[in-house]
Amino acid sequence: MITVIANLKGGTGKSTVTFNLAVWLRSTGRRAIVIDLDPQRTLSDAAALRTEEEIEPSIRVEAGTFADVNFPEDAEEIIIDVGTADLESFKQAIMIADRILIPVTPSQADIWSTQRFVGFLYKNTHGNPAELITVLNRADTNKEIQASDEAAAALDTLPGVRLLSQRLSNRTVFRDSFSEGLAVFELEPRSVASREFKALAETLFGHTTRSLLDRLRKQKRSTKVDAAFRQALETPAAKPGGAERTDYGPATTAQTTEESWDEEQQESKKQKAKRSKKQKKGSKEKRGGKGKNAKNSKKDKKNKKGRKGKR
Repeated sequence: MITVIANLKGGTGKSTVTFNLAVWLRSTGRRAIVIDLDPQRTLSDAAALRTEEEIEPSIRVEAGTFADVNFPEDAEEIIIDVGTADLESFKQAIMIADRILIPVTPSQADIWSTQRFVGFLYKNTHGNPAELITVLNRADTNKEIQASDEAAAALDTLPGVRLLSQRLSNRTVFRDSFSEGLAVFELEPRSVASREFKALAETLFGHTTRSLLDRLRKQKRSTKVDAAFRQALETPAAKPGGAERTDYGPATTAQTTEESWDEEQQESKKQKAKRSKKQKKGSKEKRGGKGKNAKNSKKDKKNKKGRKGKR
């Protein structure tokens, strides 16, 4: 399965989440590989540090542009870290993804950014994106602060997006472990952060994976961009009078492959019916022409006989 960790907004913890997931997968014996398409190469640096320190299990990382990296056929799990600095690789990665995990920090700016990102995904996958999953990262540890709950409520309203109940809290151990080339559960295995992350990893990778074909078969939701869909993804700047005009695709022409195929079949039947009608009409005209000729021929014969009798 190909999992892309992505968001249009920087600073949401994409590389940290990707690195920890890769270490967790390798620690469970999975054949996992990381593709680092982010030009910053933060993930590659952490993996290289891990190799230098001879920490096991090692993490295999392929870094570069989308066209340069290799996707091994024997890999059970492929995790891709992307960055907007290489937008072309970013777009190609989301096209091949089985699912896209979107880390979101609890702020209004991040909610708006995520709304735009969902629209971006629909537009750049021809209205047929991979499974979209959001997870709250750097959530508040103070229960009296309601920002995380409010952000979760907003994310839960996004169309076609699944919000995970698991959260990663804003804890320094995530930053400290990453800078040492360690996963959070390696540096502090009994910490709350370790439990939180393991719960997330189990949710994402603890079940049977499914192929791209299975995803396409199971995708029931129509990709027509209706008014409700547009409204759910509308940020303040995109509203009437705002400075931004975002096109999430035509409201009437964006269709699923199945819908397009049905229309083609109906059009084909109509064309066949028209051709059949023309052929029948042509046949009748030919038969009608023969009948007229036969009548004319009989008339001519009678006229000739009449002339002979007069003579």
